[in-house]
Amino acid sequence: MGEKVVLITNLQQWEEWREAWDDLLSNSTAFESQIFLSYEWLTTWWRFFGCGMQGVECGLGSRKLLVIAVADGRHLLAAAPLFVSHSPILPLARIVKFVGNGNADYGDFLVRKGCEEVAQRIWLWLFAHPSLWHLIALHELPESSEAISSLQRINIPDGFQAAILVGEVCHRVPLNCENGSWRERASKSLREQLKRRERQIGRNFKVQFRTAVNGQEVEVILPQLFALHRLRWGQLGQTGVFIFPKVRKFHQEFARQALNRHWLRLHWLTLDNVTAAVYYAFKVGDYSGFYTCGFNPSFGRYSVGKVLLAKVIDEAEREGAKVFDFMRGDETYKSEFGTVTQRNFHLFIWRNGELLSRNAANLHRLTTWLSLSLKRAAQR
Repeated sequence: MGEKVVLITNLQQWEEWREAWDDLLSNSTAFESQIFLSYEWLTTWWRFFGCGMQGVECGLGSRKLLVIAVADGRHLLAAAPLFVSHSPILPLARIVKFVGNGNADYGDFLVRKGCEEVAQRIWLWLFAHPSLWHLIALHELPESSEAISSLQRINIPDGFQAAILVGEVCHRVPLNCENGSWRERASKSLREQLKRRERQIGRNFKVQFRTAVNGQEVEVILPQLFALHRLRWGQLGQTGVFIFPKVRKFHQEFARQALNRHWLRLHWLTLDNVTAAVYYAFKVGDYSGFYTCGFNPSFGRYSVGKVLLAKVIDEAEREGAKVFDFMRGDETYKSEFGTVTQRNFHLFIWRNGELLSRNAANLHRLTTWLSLSLKRAAQR
């Protein structure tokens, strides 16, 4: 039948490609970005943050879904889950971003193994339709990004310019490798601390480590995560992302879907039947990682966050994961767990000969750089 570019511009149309999307995800080159490229994450995000089924007016202006896929019949070979919106800092400029932007720790093109060259057709389509956009701003691209590698394999047309900004550090713990258990590779000080804290809580409390196995437990534990997360950030003088009701509702909906797909790993620790810590994590194939967490400051002296995190990594190792990902952020405690690091990247493409396009690129590159600088300063 031959390859062709298919545009998906609404949720009803995306639903028609759901089975093909799941097949593409299962057979893709994606690793750390799998959760954030799943049909469940992307379509749930669009319903909550992308104005849903229509390109109607919302808080930052009209947002229009623009999923660019390459298909051979009903067989997807590559796809870029994108949308177009007006810039919040330069409203006349239209920007192309990833669906999930701002909430996903990773974004990328989704490409079938063995079909890496096909992804170039996504870029060629975007360059052939410059009237749709002034700036392409793709954030949180992993080191193995198909979007970046496919762009590097083509000649960027005259009049367009690209720039890559180095983003946040991502820590991950190798699991089930030749070097033994992750605990053997963790720092000596962490191993001693964990033994000491586990003995202390064992002497002083009735201790339970739990993992959600049904929807009722998810409905009970997620609000506790939200509350503990806000409490933790409140002590630092910040609100945390869960202060927004729409964000909480999004995660409640996605967690239910992730549970049904057997991806969700919602772990919690109770001391005397009081929730002390919660980790919101996922496992897809060989990949495992945690999205966020919350701790009860009343149990801070017992390092409950680290105690539960160690158990969470133990469970990922037991389940056969090859890596446990801390996702974005260079907090100092992460290296104690014997991590290796990678970087995320931010890609910007604009039309160099057009003032509005050039100004949009300069402003968005600057705001991204400032945001990264503030995060690095806060993590020191």
